[in-house]
Formats: sequence, structure tokens, C-alpha cells
Amino acid sequence: MQIEDVAWARRLAKNGGARAIREGANFSASEVARELGVTPGAVCRWELGSRSPRSEVAERWALLLRRLSS
Repeated sequence: MQIEDVAWARRLAKNGGARAIREGANFSASEVARELGVTPGAVCRWELGSRSPRSEVAERWALLLRRLSS
């Protein structure tokens, strides 16, 4: 696990950056959820900062956000 990537993604969730990246790439929460194998509600809770993804899912989410932001 790349702890720096996970920390970056969690910071983005708290400041609204994760949602901005997803929306800027024209992806829905459902599409991101499908890619990660989670529910759309989980993605929305992460983006609102009310929950944080754990372990492997957090790393996959961080990598996806990096891909979408480039």
C-alpha cells in the first residue's frame, strides 16, 4: 500500500477535491463505485468526508483519482 497516495485521497475527500476531480473527468459516482467494487453511496460518503475508505479500496481509489486528475 502506498500510504502517501491514501493520505492524499483522504485529504481530497475532506476538502471536496475528490468530487471535483471525478466530476471534472465526467464520471458519475456510480461509475467510480463500479470500478472500485463498492456502492455509489460509499463513494458519496467518502467525497463528503463523512467516511474514509479502508486499506485496499483506499489505495485503488487514490490511484483512480490520480488517473482522473491527469
